[in-house]
Amino acid sequence: MKALPISREKERQRALAHLPRVKVPSCAGRNGEELATDEAAVWKRVLNFNVAKYLQPKTMFESHPGFGISTALYAHACPSAGLYNPTNLAHLDKVDLLDVDPFGQPWDTLFQYRSLISSRTTVFVTNGEAHAVIRNWPRAQRFPSRFSGCDMPRWVTEEYIPRLEKLLQLPCRFFYAFPTSVRSIHSKRRLPRSIFHACPRWMWWLTRYAND
Repeated sequence: MKALPISREKERQRALAHLPRVKVPSCAGRNGEELATDEAAVWKRVLNFNVAKYLQPKTMFESHPGFGISTALYAHACPSAGLYNPTNLAHLDKVDLLDVDPFGQPWDTLFQYRSLISSRTTVFVTNGEAHAVIRNWPRAQRFPSRFSGCDMPRWVTEEYIPRLEKLLQLPCRFFYAFPTSVRSIHSKRRLPRSIFHACPRWMWWLTRYAND
């Protein structure tokens, strides 16, 4: 893995300290699959674990399980839960927790698995359009934004999250934004702030612009 700048490496290490000691599949060198690629990757795993442990869902579905790192953490958080993915989806009606984490835009995946969502479902969504918004590449965005560059945080709060809440019919309980992705958690259930308290909402250089 390429060395990170010192400031980002400190954030990555801080996030790693919040992970439980769980044996996970080795994905060394797999950018985006490694447990510790950057602070956003680590916090995704931390929040996955924290929310699942709190909710204790009976059924969980991962749209893109990859090499199974999140799956291992889910299994540790909820040993009795049924873990599903596209390979064993048969006869699954609704799920308690849905994790949508494609490489890039989430929209097609959300529409594909929308039938699994009910009022009791908690949904995790990762969107890789953040980079396209920053670079002002409208063709790489499903819904081209009027914001770009350092206004990317406004895209998150004024366009993206409201659109996602309307589609899912579930309020956003927490999100964090990284220059390449946004991760959000949606649920009708109120979740304790302690689950998210250590996770920064705006990561890396986004902190400079998010509150302007």
